[in-house]
Amino acid sequence: MCPEVGTNWNATAFSPVTRPYYVAALGRCSAKLVCGRGKESNLEEQAGKKYLRALDIETGNVFWETPQIGAVDGKRNARALVTAGWILFYGDPSGNVVALNERNGRPLWYFPTSGICKPSPITYTVGGKPYVPLAVGPNILSFGLP
Repeated sequence: MCPEVGTNWNATAFSPVTRPYYVAALGRCSAKLVCGRGKESNLEEQAGKKYLRALDIETGNVFWETPQIGAVDGKRNARALVTAGWILFYGDPSGNVVALNERNGRPLWYFPTSGICKPSPITYTVGGKPYVPLAVGPNILSFGLP
């Protein structure tokens, strides 16, 4: 079976301007061997790899993807936020807060937190200045945008 796992209900993002749909996906394949009496056993299973993918909302084709660093299993999946300034923010499985160019997936910036980023980043403004906060472990980090 390939892929055995695709994605779950982690926060996704959509850009109505550039049209990609951003989703965290797990690519893992496994081969099953059917033994006597209908029992199955795993013949081979890959560890898998997590990706943040930009998908064409109309066709499902992948525009670009970036591999995720960190644990494959568990609840550490990227939760995405895309801004009107073409920046995609997410917290990766290893605890980094990352900003990518949403058009091509190239990294713009990252901040290592040494924590677990489970919730999605959001945005807010104070006095016309935009901020992107993200909860990491028991802390909330907020980054000001230029």
